[in-house]
Amino acid sequence: MIIGATGSIGSVCSRLLAQAIRDVVLVSVEPEKLIDLRRTIEAETPGVRVSIATQPGHLVGDCDLIVTATSAFGQRILDISECKPGAIICDVARPPDISEAEAALRPDLLIIESGEVFLPGDVDFGYEIGLPPKTAYACLAETALLAMEGRFEDYTLGRYIEMDRVKEIFRLFKKHQFEIADLRSFGRPLSEEDFRQRRELAERLRQDPNRFGEYQVQVRAGLESIPRTSKGVQGGAPVSAFGWIAAAGAMGFWLGRRSRRRAGKGPRS
Repeated sequence: MIIGATGSIGSVCSRLLAQAIRDVVLVSVEPEKLIDLRRTIEAETPGVRVSIATQPGHLVGDCDLIVTATSAFGQRILDISECKPGAIICDVARPPDISEAEAALRPDLLIIESGEVFLPGDVDFGYEIGLPPKTAYACLAETALLAMEGRFEDYTLGRYIEMDRVKEIFRLFKKHQFEIADLRSFGRPLSEEDFRQRRELAERLRQDPNRFGEYQVQVRAGLESIPRTSKGVQGGAPVSAFGWIAAAGAMGFWLGRRSRRRAGKGPRS
């Protein structure tokens, strides 16, 4: 399942995953674009199974892998009580779609951040970016690869990301011996012990459907006590037009500050 499937990142993820897995669920609040995306995927990958929906709903319970790549805020993107035991959630959004408090209710799920990249050689970014040594966010790694190739251009900016460009940057990734960094969850690296504990709990829940049903009831009760949030913004009563403008302004300020800090004008929070 790809939530936020019609966005710039979500759409290219949907197309790539359809080629690899051939059975995808696309979720977006833009039904017309969902229909167009499904047609594109079916033309590119004959025989693929594509389901579409405007909300994850009960469909999420059939999915082994869930990618969230939304731009929404102030709402619950996904009801994690509906996820199947041991499902993997790759939260591509920054700030994240899934809160740490929500994740704590489902220790059987593997919730990982968008992939970071390990750069070979003697790497010094010049300032602290909040990651382990020689590890960069994918956007920074892409810029480094282009610079190493002597290419100074906009590459994956904009609404539509071309598949050929995604495949090309992967070729450069392999050429320069970049690697996917260790998986992280809410800023912390995941160990083999973390994986083992999740696998064991997930297997126990799969083997006992009644127990899993009781577990889901407990998780739903826990979710009721957690404010509906996304991108660190809390939802609540209906928001006035002024409220939406203020929220959008706050997001713009956050993104601008992040960009300035990435440009070396201050440490990253």
